Amino acid sequence: MSSAGCWLAEGEALPSCLTDLQERAPSALWGAGDREAVCGLDHGATVTIVGSRRASAYGLRVAEQLGHDLAAAGVTVVSGMAWGIDSAAHRGALAAGGRTIAVLAGGPDVVYPRSARRLYREIVATGAAVSEYEPGALPARWTFPERNRIMAALGKLVVVVEAADPSGSLITARDAVEKLGREVGAVPGQVGMRTAAGTNRLIIDGAALIRSAEDVLDRLAGVGATSVRRTGAPLDESLRLALDAVDSGAATTDAVALAGIADPHRAAVALTRLELLGYVRSNPAGGYVRTTLEHPVRSA
Repeated sequence: MSSAGCWLAEGEALPSCLTDLQERAPSALWGAGDREAVCGLDHGATVTIVGSRRASAYGLRVAEQLGHDLAAAGVTVVSGMAWGIDSAAHRGALAAGGRTIAVLAGGPDVVYPRSARRLYREIVATGAAVSEYEPGALPARWTFPERNRIMAALGKLVVVVEAADPSGSLITARDAVEKLGREVGAVPGQVGMRTAAGTNRLIIDGAALIRSAEDVLDRLAGVGATSVRRTGAPLDESLRLALDAVDSGAATTDAVALAGIADPHRAAVALTRLELLGYVRSNPAGGYVRTTLEHPVRSA
């Protein structure tokens, strides 16, 4: 996108939540995409999701699911369009047909990383990319931690999915708590994993434990105020048994077959059908993981 497609918001047009930054508040925001998505931002229905660039498959899956389910519930998802957790959160929100805002470390028309061009185009098609730097400005090492304060200010709640200790994501969390009075949530990670050290420490220090979008929505609107439970198509007995096996920890075709569901061929067919219906998702390792899609309550 050329700078001609960018807009400028300043003064009263800026989201009021940015004033919480006080002397560190940007005097203006340059943007690309939907200006109203930023200038008319509903702070009470906005969540910032951040995390490691070197995320695990688990972290990427959780971030994408959170982005999807929150956007499906009408929440605006804010992140930084970096590799890893940020991009996964944006992709999830876009897949749900929701609105997402990317806060950039360069000008609003400068795509970084360059491999994110397609993601950038999708974000500005329905949401926006914003920056305190003018169009054409290239990102620098110091502009990345600087933009974190804007991400923290835009969200009513900041969710850290995966983060090493120390990391830029923890800077965002610290800004949110100490300088903005925002609430911080963290997704628990596997003990011993470098990318889980930061989030697990945040939970120890009092951050809200986030297991799903419902935990986030409980913090935003009160317990049970909003639900993102999604129900899929009815399942026949063989598919229900295969799904129960995955729920019990069977992650591969052979494991599902060994659970007594069927022979490996029939187990593979069942898992393929479950994936097409949205109940499971395949991963790069050739296994299957459960999504949040629920099957209808079985009649008595």
